[in-house]
Amino acid sequence: MLLRYIFIILCIGSASCAPNLPFLNQQAEYQNNSKEAVVNSIDKVQTKETKSKKLKIDPRLAKILRSPSLIANRKNIEAAQKTVLIVQSQTEPVVTAISNLGPKLDNNDLELDATGGLSITKLISDGGVVSAMSNSAELNVRALELLYAQNINSQLMEVVKAEQAIVNFEKIEAIYNEQLAVYNDNLPLIQTAAKANIISKTDVLKLEQLKLKSEESYLTAKTAADSAQLIRKKYNLNNNDDFFTIDLKKWKSVEKKLTKNNFINIQLIEAQIHILEKDIVAIEAQYRANVALAGTATASVTDIDNSLGFVGLNISLPVKDGGKKDFQIQEKQIQIEALKQQKADVSLLKNTSYKAIQNFQKIYELRSKLLSSQIENSQVISEDIELKLRAGAASVIDLATEKMNFYDLRSQGIALEYQNINEVINFYQDIGYQCDLTELCDQINLATISNH
Repeated sequence: MLLRYIFIILCIGSASCAPNLPFLNQQAEYQNNSKEAVVNSIDKVQTKETKSKKLKIDPRLAKILRSPSLIANRKNIEAAQKTVLIVQSQTEPVVTAISNLGPKLDNNDLELDATGGLSITKLISDGGVVSAMSNSAELNVRALELLYAQNINSQLMEVVKAEQAIVNFEKIEAIYNEQLAVYNDNLPLIQTAAKANIISKTDVLKLEQLKLKSEESYLTAKTAADSAQLIRKKYNLNNNDDFFTIDLKKWKSVEKKLTKNNFINIQLIEAQIHILEKDIVAIEAQYRANVALAGTATASVTDIDNSLGFVGLNISLPVKDGGKKDFQIQEKQIQIEALKQQKADVSLLKNTSYKAIQNFQKIYELRSKLLSSQIENSQVISEDIELKLRAGAASVIDLATEKMNFYDLRSQGIALEYQNINEVINFYQDIGYQCDLTELCDQINLATISNH
């Protein structure tokens, strides 16, 4: 009978019709907030699912998402979600079965006896510890989601850089093959003219230097392209997978977003700050009164009707801790200040990176125009020398040297384009907004929610 009373009292204590006590109202409010948070969370997920039906994940991005490191990130998010449930479960009643077996001590017969029963506790008020810990755990889930999105962006850029290295090599290789053909076509005549002392060895060496310079550029680009193929292979990308398209002009539209600090790396730092703030709240709450409704009932297995038990409030209040609380809070505050400084540094980096790419673009445009003029001028000079060679007014070494110079200038133009691509990629990496370069931000945001 006593066990029944305990269950009834505990059920009343956890119901909305509990006595109008401040700590009970706090508990009810927390439970209502939790329910509201769950409903809001479900609504958000349903909204994401509706959008995901309209927006499919790019097959190439899907392959990147299957990388081992990103799978590990998703597992970390799942584990963090379980942590939220573990924390929230502390508000539920805890029921423990109790049993004892041993001799009776009230006589000399050493007769064995057994008792059994239940111990039940229900948290009423903990000063806000569970609420703060729950908020901290939920923020940790958000932080891990942001870290996951950040890592997706990083690996996406690894692939993009690799693909641009392959494209760069293809351009360099085409020019190198044309240049090598010109060199080989003119080499017999040059060697004959050199042996006849018609042209000097110095002129021949200059031509050889242009060839070696071209070979160096070719081999450097080839080495980078070979490494890039391995990166694509790492993500199971093959020849059937087109390269990602990038917009090299889109960075100009990012300036307005720099002041808002809505980028992943900033959001991640802010989430970490909020987690520490909730940790401080939880630490402070641990030193407030802890109230729980408790009940125990035990009885001998041979005399169940005569049970013993207790029903009431269990109240505890820390009095002294040797300064532990203050030290813990100071530690968290130091960490918060460090993160705020990191956030300021990242914000500054975004602005300086934007200024840097603006300045580079000015240099790039001037150098591009200059190289275009030099290439056009070299082509005109080559045509002019070819006409003079037919008239006997120029030598074959002059024509070969100018043509080699023409291809060298074109190679410089390709190298400048490749430098520009890398500068744009590096800018997006600095600001933590890599997905915008490939216009995959929406897909990555959906993948962050739907893949765990």
